[in-house]
Amino acid sequence: MIVAADYGRDCVEDDNNNDALIGKIYETALSPGDWVELLDTIAGWTDNRPQAGHTGSSLEPRQSPNDVDQLIAHLERAVRSSAYMHALEDRTQVLNAMYNQMPWPMLMLGDGMQVLECNPVARQVLADGPVQLYEDGTLLFADRELKQALERINRLAEGRETQLISSPQEGVSLLCLPVQKSDAPGSISQLRTIVWVLAGHSVVTPSPEMLRSLFNISQAESRLLHLLCKIGNLSQSAELLNVSIHTARTQLKSTMAKLNANSQVQLVSHAMGHALVQAAKLPQIQQEREYSLSLPDRRVLSWYEYGDPHGRPVLTLDNLGAALPDHSYFDGWYREKGLRMIMIVRPGYGISTYKADMEFRDFGPDILALCEHLGLHRPPMAAYCGGGPYALCAAALYPDIFDRLGLLASTVPIEHFELDKLDPLHNMFLRLFRRDPRLFVLVGRLGIRGVQKAPEKFFAMIAKGLCDRDKAVLDNPDLLQRTIKSMRRSHFQGARIMIDEYLRMQHPWQVDLSKITMPVMQWHGEDDRIISIGSARGLAGDLPGVRFRSFPGLGRFMVYQVWKEFLTELLELP
Repeated sequence: MIVAADYGRDCVEDDNNNDALIGKIYETALSPGDWVELLDTIAGWTDNRPQAGHTGSSLEPRQSPNDVDQLIAHLERAVRSSAYMHALEDRTQVLNAMYNQMPWPMLMLGDGMQVLECNPVARQVLADGPVQLYEDGTLLFADRELKQALERINRLAEGRETQLISSPQEGVSLLCLPVQKSDAPGSISQLRTIVWVLAGHSVVTPSPEMLRSLFNISQAESRLLHLLCKIGNLSQSAELLNVSIHTARTQLKSTMAKLNANSQVQLVSHAMGHALVQAAKLPQIQQEREYSLSLPDRRVLSWYEYGDPHGRPVLTLDNLGAALPDHSYFDGWYREKGLRMIMIVRPGYGISTYKADMEFRDFGPDILALCEHLGLHRPPMAAYCGGGPYALCAAALYPDIFDRLGLLASTVPIEHFELDKLDPLHNMFLRLFRRDPRLFVLVGRLGIRGVQKAPEKFFAMIAKGLCDRDKAVLDNPDLLQRTIKSMRRSHFQGARIMIDEYLRMQHPWQVDLSKITMPVMQWHGEDDRIISIGSARGLAGDLPGVRFRSFPGLGRFMVYQVWKEFLTELLELP
């Protein structure tokens, strides 16, 4: 069992307060945004201490293997608890998204028929008709019997089955789902019934103004289309508009031509679809499109494209954990320079299929498959940070894969790491890994959740260990939000791949980099606090004929300061 021990005056009492440490573990499970504090505490707990009776540098583990095993047991329980709680939280978020985007009015009723919650569509469409929703959350019913039926269902004494009640004369139905009473705090304890309002008026009918704006049709055409969406009958619509059936048919034909519809049904369906999107406030389709390729082993490899679609193709591999840089930031410049930037999404990120036990040297065939698919012959490769190892290994194993290779702030083989020059965060990671890889993985799993839940806090913390120019990037609100957005996009499948890649970097690449024959250009910041300039020079020594350049004052995020210059010089290499 983990117990306090007296290691002498060299030990601070708090460092050996195991109860506090265990408490911190479970606190972090509840609030993963505080994982850095836990990392710091555990790293200190596992540090070596001077050997008893020895002087100088003789060190021994502060804790026994059994103590570490006990700590790991607590971490495993905390990770399982955190996963369970946050699975419930994620499920709630999914349900809320469905609730808010559903194209039918949806109400949550409490005691006394008061509306506790409603989705955006309910606010928009229940302004008139047989069931009305007022701003104060009260409901008005045109049919008294319908109201009474809903009141009976909403009472706790009534049956608990889903019921459909209708008002034929008003043309409205209510689908009612009674909810079991909860003892949880807050408004959820008051919830009694979930109600969907199903009626002709509850399906959002686009206004003539909306139709005219959406489809660039005339005022007369928009009025006719509005009525067709509402009542579906051309003759009745013509009568209500006080125009002849011949005129209505002419307007219908003209509108169908403008909307490329083959029938009245298709026309109305197209118009109503746009109306539902507007009513449900669905997110706009992203301008950035992620393309995908099915590989021979049935995995999916994806990529993004930026710049000029007909320009000079350039492959790029980006940082681990997030797509950095945000290439949309440079999209205008890419177009100006006639560049077609192809950002390859590595396995486990985006929608590229996760591949267990993958090594840096295993990615070359995927790059070759993509080049064949796109019809690219020996394109240039520009790799940044965590993308560097994959590009280097591919270049060494497949001499004809690129015609040149550019490395910007690249990660280096473990044998070149200057571990004493790591920033505080990565130093703590390394200390945990070397004490016991299980500690690294478990704390990493809590940490990843913390980064996802509180990214601003994470980047504020990591900025403390970076140089001034790096801090300036993270202090820029636009660049920070771009980084967070790209990180979330990268973690579409979850973030386990980040732990995989950190572990991957702790082992030799098992590739002979001296076999690289293509021109290689390597740029690195002299104030990089993660991959030191000395580490970068160690990598440069492995690369035959490398064009190495260092930059005073720049660090890990130098990509935003020099990316344009870097690409320009890379593409001008002989």
